[in-house]
Amino acid sequence: MIILMMVDAPEEKRKFVILYEKYCCLMLKIAVDILNDNQLAEDAVQEAFVRVAKHMENIGQPEETATKRYLITIAKHAAIDIYRKRNRLRSQEIYMDELPQGQEPLAYMAPEEEFGVLDILTNMPPKYRDIFLLKYSAHLENAEIAEICGLREGTVRQRLARGKRLIENELQKLLS
Repeated sequence: MIILMMVDAPEEKRKFVILYEKYCCLMLKIAVDILNDNQLAEDAVQEAFVRVAKHMENIGQPEETATKRYLITIAKHAAIDIYRKRNRLRSQEIYMDELPQGQEPLAYMAPEEEFGVLDILTNMPPKYRDIFLLKYSAHLENAEIAEICGLREGTVRQRLARGKRLIENELQKLLS
């Protein structure tokens, strides 16, 4: 239990061990229910206990209902974090056999062209660049971008369209 080394006081170490022995199985069950994967659930429980070790001063006695709820909440949040991370990574992966029939990737970009695209993005007006990066780099929806930037959703759509046109024009200049 390397995590135990994060706890300083001897009485807190005893309390941590009691918490681990008493609630580990319950926390694991909660994580498995969320993740449907035993190894990921074990990772979530370990992450939860790292968080517990960092905040031992906020944890009451092991027998208290509030302590049990606190540990369940931490385990649930750790499992949800792993679930979101896993889904985010999965949604970004595209395999050749998953592409619709007859559709290949648009193009391979040579490194020198890639730097040209980065220059285009860098030199775009900030009001277009920021919206464009939020959409295509951070993978946010138009409504989320509108909320973050304090704009209407229609304005976000318009700036995305204008940003795309700017990029297309600059790419044509670059490739000609």
